[in-house]
Amino acid sequence: MPSLDREGTFGYSWSMPPDAVEFEVEASLLVNEGGVQCTPLVFARPLHGAPPVELGDRAFLSGARLAGLDPARAAQRGPGLVAFVLEDPMDARQFRPGDRAVLEPG
Repeated sequence: MPSLDREGTFGYSWSMPPDAVEFEVEASLLVNEGGVQCTPLVFARPLHGAPPVELGDRAFLSGARLAGLDPARAAQRGPGLVAFVLEDPMDARQFRPGDRAVLEPG
């Protein structure tokens, strides 16, 4: 039976990929676009003076697949924020204010 190590994982070691960037989550929202369509957004602030965000074809934010970025909504919410558009609206539930999220730009 696996035991918890001091990082709280079950015997698995994980290191951040070299191109990954760490963020602090400010908010996670489902924005109603009219009718039944909602856009899942995660607003986050880059940590450690991260460079501008660019996404590849297979980008993930802490395991959640990304559909893109929304610079207009990020600018409305405040300076220095990045608005990530999630591919699956159900993934928005895993992000809470203050959480650390890791972007794998793909």
